Amino acid sequence: MSLRDLRLWTAALVLANVALSTPLGATATEPKRVLLLHSFGRDFAPYDAIVAAFRTEVAKGSSEHLAVYDATLDAEQVSESDDPQPLLELLRHRFGSAPPDVVVTIGPPAAAFYLQNRDKVFPGTPLVISALDERFVHKSALRAGDAVVALHQHLPGLIDNILRVLPDTQTIEVVIGDTALERFWLGESRRELAHFANRVNIEWLNNLSLEQMRQRVAALPPHSAVLYTLMVDAAGVPQQRGLAFATLFEASAAPIFSLYETELGHGVVGGPYHSQQRVGALTAAAALRALSGQIAADPAIQLIDYEPPVYDWRELKRWHIDPSRLPAGSAIRFQPPSLWDEHRVLIMTAIAIFVLQAALSIGLVWQRIRRRRAEGEAQALSGRLITAHEDERRWLARELHDDFTQRVAILAIDAAQLPGGDLSPSATDTDCSVYGRLVQLGEDIHNLSYRLHPSVLDELGLVEALKAECDRVARSEAVRVDIEADRLPQSLPKEVTLCIYRVAQEALRNIGRHAKASMVKLSLALTDGGLLLAVSDNGTGFEPGTLTHRPSLGHASMRERIRLLKGKLDIQSSPGGGTTIRAWVPIPEKPP
Repeated sequence: MSLRDLRLWTAALVLANVALSTPLGATATEPKRVLLLHSFGRDFAPYDAIVAAFRTEVAKGSSEHLAVYDATLDAEQVSESDDPQPLLELLRHRFGSAPPDVVVTIGPPAAAFYLQNRDKVFPGTPLVISALDERFVHKSALRAGDAVVALHQHLPGLIDNILRVLPDTQTIEVVIGDTALERFWLGESRRELAHFANRVNIEWLNNLSLEQMRQRVAALPPHSAVLYTLMVDAAGVPQQRGLAFATLFEASAAPIFSLYETELGHGVVGGPYHSQQRVGALTAAAALRALSGQIAADPAIQLIDYEPPVYDWRELKRWHIDPSRLPAGSAIRFQPPSLWDEHRVLIMTAIAIFVLQAALSIGLVWQRIRRRRAEGEAQALSGRLITAHEDERRWLARELHDDFTQRVAILAIDAAQLPGGDLSPSATDTDCSVYGRLVQLGEDIHNLSYRLHPSVLDELGLVEALKAECDRVARSEAVRVDIEADRLPQSLPKEVTLCIYRVAQEALRNIGRHAKASMVKLSLALTDGGLLLAVSDNGTGFEPGTLTHRPSLGHASMRERIRLLKGKLDIQSSPGGGTTIRAWVPIPEKPP
């Protein structure tokens, strides 16, 4: 065996992963066997995401136990001139006399290798070709039952996306490697993007190592962009799992674009992309059809186009890209949640509480309005009742004075003129009794008429009426009553004089009934735009709190009269310390 053959055998044995995956659950039946033939390795980006999706979907979709085997070409290290025989021998030895039930190739190199050598290993095994561009699909090499999951790569669309979101772009650096596959794409890109030469300067970094690329993108001038497609750099270093992208992202002075979904969210701006998840799922579906014996008469080719554009909100903000420039139907991901999205439950709870409080407040305000309206109606009714009461008292006083008093006086005169009715000393006691009773009755009717409504209040005014009332109380109750009422206007509003008079009258009546006072002082004075009445005595007094526990009709009458005129009533008293009542009512200003 030559040294060259030994190197190939050693590389195949070390780098190929042919470990049998453990079937789910113990079973006596032979599992279905799937061979995954990788172009660059199981964990080589961007194919790693396709393989991961394939494994997940084929395991979920199969009702039988599966054993998945991995083998790799290591195309980044082996040239096309190398002898394929060692790897073919390894595959034949691994599967022996029982070939795999389906072969799945990942990437263009694996597809080309297997199509050239399938008759040397597993000629009758169904084949699924995946993860390659439609340019690599040679229909003439396909057989009945073969399936192809291919990508439609529209290179000008990637440049159009960059120029759409960054219209001022002058330079685009294309990060691409130097493998045979990447050299193929370099030629395709130069040819298909030639018409952009007058619009933007496109530079290719295929001859640089990763470190040189990092320095290059770090020194980019304004109005530049980077298109990332690297697999293996010019130094021959495979760039797996996006490590190269992370290195360039940290150093780049320009926004970076890519065409695979796995880079989205790790620093690329976004745009149209190929979904590795979708490719893996369709590849699994094709493999499951082959495993179930669904062999079509002709090869089945599925083409996958770009997904609708998706952009990273963070990169749009970082590079000051206006979202209005994005194509119609674009999606924006990784946008921080709005205040509503982040605190929706709390906001809804607060709104509900606010609405409930507002409803309660409205209800309380409405009840308050209704209560005030009812209070206003009650006050108006109370005022009308007091007015009607005063009118009725005035009418009764006039009837008593003008009618009944006169009639009793006539009866007394007639009684005196009856035979033997003279009131001489010789008159009988009976005659004196009749006459005296009639005279007393007349005086009582006159006093009742006065208490109902003193005519002096209408004729001579408030001061004279109060003086008369004080004289009457002094005579009847044997109490000294002093009155001070100087410098009052000649005319006061009728409702004011009547209110003050009734309060004074009620205060004097209470003194006579309950106070046991020997001296009373009554004063009237103009103060604060109104008339102030003060009535004080030196009687027994009382505890003011008893007014709330045992309300008096007289006190209620005083308060109601004062309230109707929007005045103030204050009663101060203490046991053994006498009582002072102050009543103040405003005097309305006369119109000019």
